[in-house]
Amino acid sequence: MKKIIKEIKSLFFLILVVLFLKETVVELYIVPTSSMEKNILRGDMLVGSRYIYGMKIPEKIWIPFSAISVPTFLPEYRLPAFKKVERGDVVVFEYPRDNVYKYVKRCIGLPGDTLSILNRKVYVNNQEYLLPKGGQFLSTEGFDTSFQDQNIFLKNGNKDNIPEIRIPKKGDIVEINEEMNWEFILPILIFEKNIVELRFNDQTLTFTNEDPYDLFRRTANRNVFNNYAPSPKAKLINPWMSVMKKEYLKYLFINNKPITEVNSYELKQNYFWMMGDNRDNSEDSRYWGFVPENHILGQPIITWFSIDLESYLPRLKRIGNVPN
Repeated sequence: MKKIIKEIKSLFFLILVVLFLKETVVELYIVPTSSMEKNILRGDMLVGSRYIYGMKIPEKIWIPFSAISVPTFLPEYRLPAFKKVERGDVVVFEYPRDNVYKYVKRCIGLPGDTLSILNRKVYVNNQEYLLPKGGQFLSTEGFDTSFQDQNIFLKNGNKDNIPEIRIPKKGDIVEINEEMNWEFILPILIFEKNIVELRFNDQTLTFTNEDPYDLFRRTANRNVFNNYAPSPKAKLINPWMSVMKKEYLKYLFINNKPITEVNSYELKQNYFWMMGDNRDNSEDSRYWGFVPENHILGQPIITWFSIDLESYLPRLKRIGNVPN
C-alpha cells in the first residue's frame, strides 16, 4: 500500500512539473482560425516559446483541455527578456477578454506609436505598414459580423478605416474626467487592476473586460448588464456595451473615488496593437483593443504537425515550418 501511495505522489509531482513547464517555458498550440493565413494555417500545431519576451511567472496553472485553473499564489513577475516585442513579430498572447484563450497575431503597433487605417491600408507613425509576406485580403464565409456590436474601435469607423489613435505606453498620463475618451481608457484602467464602478439608480455595476459569453460558459454567471435585456440584478458591465453612454460618466467611481476627485492616471504598463495577416477574416485589435504587456506570452517557434480541419488529413509538408 505504501508503495502505491509513493507512486501516486511521484505521478502527482510529475504532473505538476509538466504543467509548470507548460505555463512557463514552452507551450503547444493548435490554430483554430484562418486569421494568420497564409503564414500560419488553420490546423497548424505550434511549439511556442514562453521565455523569449521574459518568462512570466504564472499566477495560475490551467488544466489542459479545460477552463479549470489552480492558483499558484506566486506574485506577478516576469523574468528578464531575451528581446523586446518588435513591430512585425508574430506573438502569442492571452486574449484580452478571456485569458483562457491564447491568440497568435502579428504585432503592428508598439507603445507610443500612432496608427490609423485608411481604405484597408495600415499606417504606423504616418508610414504605410505593408502586408507581410503571405498576408492577404481574403473574405471568408462564416466571419462573425455580430462581433461588431462588441467592438471598441469600430464605433467611429469600420475594420477598413480607423481614425488615428496613439498606442498607450508606460508612464503616459491620461486625463480622467467626464470628457475623457472612456472607450479607450476604461479597459486600460481595468487591465491595471483598478476598480471601476458605475453607481446609478441605486445599482452598482463593476466594469469588467471579460466577455460575458465566455464568463457565462466558465461560471454560469449571467450577471453582466446586457445590451438587449438590462437586468436589475446585474453586477457587472463591459466598457464596450452600447448601453454605456457619455452622460453616465459622472456616475463613475474609480477605486471608490468619484470621477470628480480623480484628475489623472499614470499608466503602469505598455500596450500593443495586434492584427492577423488575413486582415479580412481576423478578429484582432480593431475589435477588442490594445493588448497589455502582461498578456504577452511568447512567440511560436515551429510547426510540429498540421492537419486540415475540414478533411482531417495531415499536411506533412507543414511540419518544420517556421512562422515569419
